Amino acid sequence: MKKISLKSIVAGSLAAIGSISAPLAVLATTSLDNMKASAGITATSAGVNAGGTNDISKLIGNLIGAALGLLGVILVCIIIYAGFLWMTAQGNDEKVKQAKKMISNAVIGMVLIFAAYAITNFVITALSNSLTTT
Repeated sequence: MKKISLKSIVAGSLAAIGSISAPLAVLATTSLDNMKASAGITATSAGVNAGGTNDISKLIGNLIGAALGLLGVILVCIIIYAGFLWMTAQGNDEKVKQAKKMISNAVIGMVLIFAAYAITNFVITALSNSLTTT
């Protein structure tokens, strides 16, 4: 029987924590006001008078936020699959290496998704503020 190293345990724990916290962090800024704004945009695009203003920057921001949220869900699925692959490897080093590579790529993807969300949020907020103040 093969010994499990501390490095493997730490990597698995970090992957599990990351897979649990990724959707929470991506969706953490979704508040009731954002949901109302999204419903208003949907109603306006459907031809229903929602009583709000049509702001293209908010629409683009909501679409990008939804796409990044979907990417977060896909990322969690990849990490779960990689964990399943690792657990069912039964000592096969190739499967373990493949699972480790998938998890490390997923963590890199998670960092990129967080960065993309932060940049998008900053740019859309700056555009919204510049359009409403002038």
